[in-house]
Amino acid sequence: MAEGSATPSESIDPHLTRHGKVAYIAIPARDPITSGVFYEAVFDWTLTPPDEERVSYTLGPRDNVRVPFTDTESGLSGAFVASRGPSSDGVLLHIYVEDIEGVLREVEARDLAIVEPLRTQDGIRMAQFRDPGGNTIGIWEAGAP
Repeated sequence: MAEGSATPSESIDPHLTRHGKVAYIAIPARDPITSGVFYEAVFDWTLTPPDEERVSYTLGPRDNVRVPFTDTESGLSGAFVASRGPSSDGVLLHIYVEDIEGVLREVEARDLAIVEPLRTQDGIRMAQFRDPGGNTIGIWEAGAP
């Protein structure tokens, strides 16, 4: 390895390397670019540009099979992938939001289905919707109004 270059373990975000922490998620997507743009617009996720060393990281229309994203604050990374079918009965991802009504308005404005309307349980407000890839996604907000 060239002098001054990082080893593979040094180049990994330390937030990702804690035992038992969910650090990477592959989100099924019929159209990874559309799903990536949705999550970027609604949840402020950061789509990561293609990595020159990994040919599968492409954002071109010809190769719309994998769109990577990162959330460096929480140490989560992943990708929207065309190679997996949508998840509606498997593991359910819940995303914390600060304005649950606003997110639900964004979801509806994009013609996506609300599959579990807003409800409150034990002081937590929650709902579920179907994302552009067909996945059921939960959102939640602390504290009842």
